[in-house]
Amino acid sequence: MGWNEDGGTVTRAFDEWKRTDLQIRAFLKLSTTWSQKAYQETWDQAENDFSSAFDPYRHDPDQFVDLFHDRVDGLWPYEYEWMLLASALKDAVTAFDIFMEASLDEVLTLFSYRLEDGQKVQLRLKKTGKQESPGWGVIRDAHAIFGNDIDTAEVKYIRELRHVLTHQRGELRTDAARERFAYQPADAPEEIFPSRRVELDNARVLKCLAELAIVVRAADPALHRIAWGPHQPPAELFGASCVMTVPF
Repeated sequence: MGWNEDGGTVTRAFDEWKRTDLQIRAFLKLSTTWSQKAYQETWDQAENDFSSAFDPYRHDPDQFVDLFHDRVDGLWPYEYEWMLLASALKDAVTAFDIFMEASLDEVLTLFSYRLEDGQKVQLRLKKTGKQESPGWGVIRDAHAIFGNDIDTAEVKYIRELRHVLTHQRGELRTDAARERFAYQPADAPEEIFPSRRVELDNARVLKCLAELAIVVRAADPALHRIAWGPHQPPAELFGASCVMTVPF
């Protein structure tokens, strides 16, 4: 039977990716709803508590803001939202990477053969040193053998964005970076100068998730056809620099 997402004829790796993708979307939606409600309740409570003890001769009318600040430990709503959005985007890229590796493993583990000396071996994605997972270049090259382009312009951009979020906490340190990752959230005032930190909103993160999903759905059929069908892996896979053999 051919690949069919609705019918469930997909790889196990796709099933796991889809479940994770739905969880990330739910995490983003629920956390946003709950945090907005909690922040508003904390703000209102701080204002009410301050008003009940307000003395116009001793207090500034806006001093309740300090009370709110203390009650949220200095984590204001816009910072919480940014951290939430960054977390969801980074997790989505991780899920994407895991799928791309796991879908290849699902195929490679099905096939074994004997070397000239009689030793039985299986193919595995090439790893170096003590790495538990192969590098992105290995995964990209292995998918290319199956006819999949998983390193599209959109994927490159999102992976670069994940790198900045992970290793620089969103800081855009150069003019080139600020130009490449420039983004104007719909509800934010227009800035005169480019932001020095990656701007995130719900729309941007969901767009990234959608772009990654397109590539996942385009890649899975080629792997499913071999893992769950009568087809053999491409001949060029054997001996390719992106794979290695392990005793079986």
